[in-house]
Order: sequence, then structure tokens, then C-alpha cells
Amino acid sequence: MNASQTHHDVVVIGAGFSGLTAARELGEAGKDVLVLEARDRIGGSTWYRTDLLGGVGLEMGGTWIVPQQTHVWGEVERYGVPIQDSVLPERMTWSAGGKVLDSLLPCTPAEYGDLEHAVRQLLAAGDRLDYTRPLSEQGLEDLDVSIEEWADNVGLKGNARELLISWFCGCANAHESSGSALDIIRWCASMDNSLWGMVQASVLGFTFTDGTKSLADAMLADVRGEVRLSSPVRSVRQGADGVAIAYDGGEVTADRVLVTVPIGVLKDIAWEPALPADKLAASQENHAGQGQKVWALARNVPEDISGYGWGTSFDYVGAMHESEQGTVLVCFAPEHDRVDASDLADVQRAVREYCPEAEVVDAAAHDWVHDEFSYGTWATFRAGQFGKYEAALGRPEGRVHFTGSHTATRWRAFIDGAIESGKRGAAEVLDA
Repeated sequence: MNASQTHHDVVVIGAGFSGLTAARELGEAGKDVLVLEARDRIGGSTWYRTDLLGGVGLEMGGTWIVPQQTHVWGEVERYGVPIQDSVLPERMTWSAGGKVLDSLLPCTPAEYGDLEHAVRQLLAAGDRLDYTRPLSEQGLEDLDVSIEEWADNVGLKGNARELLISWFCGCANAHESSGSALDIIRWCASMDNSLWGMVQASVLGFTFTDGTKSLADAMLADVRGEVRLSSPVRSVRQGADGVAIAYDGGEVTADRVLVTVPIGVLKDIAWEPALPADKLAASQENHAGQGQKVWALARNVPEDISGYGWGTSFDYVGAMHESEQGTVLVCFAPEHDRVDASDLADVQRAVREYCPEAEVVDAAAHDWVHDEFSYGTWATFRAGQFGKYEAALGRPEGRVHFTGSHTATRWRAFIDGAIESGKRGAAEVLDA
């Protein structure tokens, strides 16, 4: 029997943090595990690169962690992976439609009441959530609406409304007409209902000194089974005695399969029996995280800039590193085509909405939206998807189990959520 015809206790599809966690846990429990990864690397929606922007380490995907994310924090402590806290800026920069405001707060004193109302509404909504339970079970349908609809429903207005919508879109990496407000309110609730905590979890938390790869590599070293890269799975066929998995390179069989692929990828795998209607619909709709993360190397910008904007191309621009060539900025936009990352002039145009004198000398990005193994950035649910799909996406189907950060409870779509889901999936398999 050659390598392409072997039988395993469990086949794990995907070597992101969910797959690595599950494979490690199953191996430690004595199971024979094979991991099939479509990409030529591990890490999934995280990707640490040092071959761009003059060799500065860049996180193309997931980046920040906080102590409240107990699963990833526990892994960092387990392996002694070095992390570092973000350096806080001297002040925030506010950009309204490309006009940089000189005020300390993002509105005039006459609008302070509007800003206070907006913050109160966010905290009041967050206080309703129990992040230890599925949100679809908590009667939160009035929050599972689009970001702009929620803003209108709670009476936000003026610059406070524009700022909060832009902030939600930045967290969601999604447009205000599609992203679920509930998914972003969950961020606040998960940080003990702290607005400042929500900011930390978003862009001012801890980062990996040697990149997310340092944790992924440490976990990989503890995986007792084989990990095959460049092996995208094409079909999963269940039978009475097991599961047959066909991938680019061969076919294997297993007693059980654990699937960790992103929501939009599920529809690209041939399933026998067919994928249930709810899972298939969720994959066909996909999630709302269809935005951009762009890295820019710029001169003539404040070395500690942390800028938030509305009516701008980027909704956030923040300094991450200093190099001999300039300041390395991380920039986010809620739609994948807001800025042409391959056009330095266009990146410079967008950065100048925050720093009018900026000179962008280099830029880099990964097109996650059109990546066939992702179809999006982090998995922010669309409005209404909690009620329709939250339970379905993590539900086992016979011998096949489904995990991934989009199935987590507290920190959906974060590295922490991926690890949480991997632990859950491994436990399900062992119980079965």
C-alpha cells in the first residue's frame, strides 16, 4: 500500500491554527492523524512574511492577541513564544472624508452629546451578550442586522454616527450594508464590555515578536502525525465503515474527518452524501469579510500615527514599524477594491487622507478575497447569518466534523477562535 492509499484514524483538512490544534490534541490522545493542507505553508489565514518591504516582518493576515483570548494566550505561555505589547500613540488622528481634524475628539464640542450617546449604545448592546453561549440562542435578532441599520435604529447621528459605522466596518473588514452589527458588538462584550479593550483587541494589542509563524511552528513540532502541504482536498465520501478523501496527490481513508476550511471553501469540495442545505447555503453566501489589509512603507508620516476615518478609502491607518526607508503602516479597507495595492500612487492617495505629506515608497498586500483557499479575510457574519447558520456551521455530519475560527463561541474569526474550535473538534472526535 503506497502513501496515497493509507488509512488513518483521523484526517484533518487544513493546517491553520484550528487544524494544528486538533491534530496535536488527537495525536496526544494516541490517534493516527494525517493533515492535508491546500497551501504550500501552514498557518491558514495567518501568514508572516519577511520578503517584502525591505525585509520587515509583515503579518498578511491575523496579527493581534490580548490576554482575554485565553486559548491563544495559553499556547503562547505553553511554548514560551515571545510577544510584545503595542506602543500607544500620543494621540489619535481623525479623518473626515480626507480632511484631517485638528480636534482631540472626532467631533466638535456641540456634538459631544452625540458621541456619548453612541458609546452608551455600544456598551448597552454589549452588556446584553453572554459570550460563553451561542449568540443565536440569546434573542439578539435586533442586533443581527447590518451595521448601518443598527446605527440608525439606536439613533446615532453626525460625526459620531460616521465614526462608529467606520469603526464597526474596520473591525468587520466588511461594508456597512452587509456586515452584522452583532458580530462586532461581540468584540466589545468579549473584552469585558470595554470600548478601550475593543480597540486593543483590534489594532493595539500584543503582537508576536517573530510573527504568528513562531507559534504555528511550535505547535507543528508537537503534531505527531504527518502534514502534507500543497494537497487541496477535492472530495469527501462517507461510507458505512469510514471516509474516503481525495486530494491533489492521491486518496486516503479514515475513520473520521475534521474539516477546518473557511466558509466559502466548503462548496468547492465534492461531498457524498451531499453537504446539508444550510451549510451549502452559508458557503454560497459566504461571509461579509471581503475587505483589504494593505501594508505601506511611507515617509513624512508621524512615526506613531493611529488614524481612524470615515468617508475615506482606508478606515484605519496605523504605524507598526520603523525602518531606514520610512514608517511601515498597516491599513484596512472594508471592500477589496477600495485601493489598488499594486499602484503606489493609489496607496499614497489613500494614506494622504490621514497624512497629507506622505510619500509611499512601497506597498504589499495579499488578495484574500480572490484566494481560492480563503474567499475572504476574517469571517464576519453577514446580517442575519447568526440565526441562519451559527449552529449549522459547527454541526458534525456523520463521521465528518467541522471546525475553524468561524465556529468558535467567544472569539469568532480570531486566532483564539481557531484554537478554541480545534480543541472542540478534537474532543468531538474522541467522544465519537
